[in-house]
Amino acid sequence: MKVKVVSDTLFKLSPKLSSQLSNAEKVFVKNGTEFEVISYSEAEGDHTRLVLANQTLGNNQKVWYAYNPDIEIESSPIELVVVSDTLFKQRPVLSSQLSDSEKAFVKNGTQFDLQSYLPAAGNHLKVALANKFLGPNNLNTWYVYEPDVRVSGSAVKLKVISDTLFKPKPVLSSQLASDEKVFVKNGTEFEIVDSENAVGNHVRVTLLATGLGDRNLKTWYAYAPDITIEGNPPNNTPNPTAPVPPKVPILAPPAPVDKPTGPFRLPGFSSTFYLSEPIIPNGHFTWAEATKNGSRIPESRNIVYGIIRVAGVLEEVRSRMDNRPIIVNSWYRDPTSNRAVGGALYSRHMFGDAVDFVVVGVHPSTVYANLNSWWGSRGGLASSSIFTHIDTRGYYARWSYGY
Repeated sequence: MKVKVVSDTLFKLSPKLSSQLSNAEKVFVKNGTEFEVISYSEAEGDHTRLVLANQTLGNNQKVWYAYNPDIEIESSPIELVVVSDTLFKQRPVLSSQLSDSEKAFVKNGTQFDLQSYLPAAGNHLKVALANKFLGPNNLNTWYVYEPDVRVSGSAVKLKVISDTLFKPKPVLSSQLASDEKVFVKNGTEFEIVDSENAVGNHVRVTLLATGLGDRNLKTWYAYAPDITIEGNPPNNTPNPTAPVPPKVPILAPPAPVDKPTGPFRLPGFSSTFYLSEPIIPNGHFTWAEATKNGSRIPESRNIVYGIIRVAGVLEEVRSRMDNRPIIVNSWYRDPTSNRAVGGALYSRHMFGDAVDFVVVGVHPSTVYANLNSWWGSRGGLASSSIFTHIDTRGYYARWSYGY
């Protein structure tokens, strides 16, 4: 989201006449200046409260009030519409378990701009409102029962969680001249176009609107532990073709097959593999599941290693979910298959180290909530209403598919 100043104005620390404020409580902002904002909301006296995303003004302040006639706001690309009278809640639990101060009634047809949204336990979404505060405590972060709302649009945000340096190449900052790196403060946020794993535990990011440094560059490398990324990339809507399986009893691992079936070869390996065999010895997931019954054979040795890596992760997930059976919806995709199913431009499925799966008898949002803290910054984690996604990209990324 952006705000554009359309007339020379003063940003103020409170929504008052500028004559009522000291010089330390106001900052002159020139016509034509633009800022990325995290959120905005109505304020008294024909003002708007703005929370700046990646800049500070005055005495390092991010929260300012602007006079409405002097600004134009480009609204959030994400919109939430309430499709059934509902309660917004402070925790993702039954409303009967909450006090009156922990929930807010929201009427059917109400619309909100969102900063972000993520899956939460119990078929809920965690939403950060961009343009409203709700409840007696004027909060903007809430949980809502997902069937009661519809979310459209997408945005991906990078948040800096530790003071860091953005660099034009993925090397130690000591190897760069001072004009080749940009200091970015903890708490700064950027909307980004995309992100991709890079060498040296870095992440390549492309900023959407704000260039940095003397050359106003938009492509930078950030040290992975210093950032988080949240939000679903545009057009990342893999076709939900696999049905949700019915609840069934927990099953024992299948008995070993006397004679493996489905021989095939993998690039970079001299031995013969079999579709019926587990990827991890004595494991629960086979090469048939990873390759869609042999129709998507990996194109390189590195992709094979990605498949093996995430197969080990799936074994961990199965253990965390009380050894319930896991059904694989989608694993390795070659670029053509990825485009055909509506995958993201830089989908980890093309690297072999991403899986969309269903834990039998457990809602995907609850699976997400169970895995979120455990998975941490090891990779991506996401959920739709019918599957959970996990990948080993090596940096923190979270999103909801919005359906």
